[in-house]
Amino acid sequence: MKCDMTADLILFNGMFRTQDETSPAARAVAIKNGRFFAVGSNESVRELADGNTAQIDLGERLVLPGLWDSHFHF
Repeated sequence: MKCDMTADLILFNGMFRTQDETSPAARAVAIKNGRFFAVGSNESVRELADGNTAQIDLGERLVLPGLWDSHFHF
């Protein structure tokens, strides 16, 4: 079975902080079906685009990981 490595969305030219000690920073990410599937340089990630891939230039903006926490207290 072949895996489709074409991104739905690519965010590039950013300053991503990954929180991964072995690779703490990146310049671009690729997203498919609502999930990150590639993190790396602008060049390596943009290779995952085709004519249907939305691409957003972040203009050197900082991107930090977020936490979505859904809970409540009685």
